[in-house]
Amino acid sequence: MSSLLLLLESFKNNPTLLYMAVFFVSFLESFAFIGEFVPGAFFIVGSGYLASRGILNIYLTVLLAVFGAVLADIASYFLALKFYNDIKSTPFVKKYDKVMEKGVEFFKKHGGKSVFLGRFVGALRPIVPFVAGVFGMDRKAFFFWAVLSGILWGISYVGIGYFFGNNWQVIRGIFRDIDALIAIIVVSVLAFYLVRRRFNGD
Repeated sequence: MSSLLLLLESFKNNPTLLYMAVFFVSFLESFAFIGEFVPGAFFIVGSGYLASRGILNIYLTVLLAVFGAVLADIASYFLALKFYNDIKSTPFVKKYDKVMEKGVEFFKKHGGKSVFLGRFVGALRPIVPFVAGVFGMDRKAFFFWAVLSGILWGISYVGIGYFFGNNWQVIRGIFRDIDALIAIIVVSVLAFYLVRRRFNGD
């Protein structure tokens, strides 16, 4: 994460590139299949940190993150709705058969709400909107959940970076004992791993 922040800060004299990156990374990170290997969430959190340093405007950063994420969901939905039968046998799509199975299971379990819930599950984020298109989910319901989740995702992920950027000294002061800080990091990583395993069905 620190290396990513250093890379982002190297562009501080050209924020236009950073704004463009926020949009495109948000889009790619949520787009069908491609999002499986784009670590966009870390980048978006990093953009929130840069906003806390005054390098980016927090409101514009959130707006671009939301717009990119929602647009990716809509594109994934219509890609499946219109062309799934044409592309389902291609090597690229078949490569993700297991991910698709998990997305289908998740969609069948949660229905339309899966578009909202899946936004916050990394492995499912780029798949559920595509699956919704495969199943021909009602468009109005899809747009509602996609927009709502996109807004909350953009605000929360950018907000996390912004919060830590503005309060890092306070947070570090609270955890003066480095052993306690390390323990919290280890527990957090372990919790993330267990949650991911739960959703991935490993």
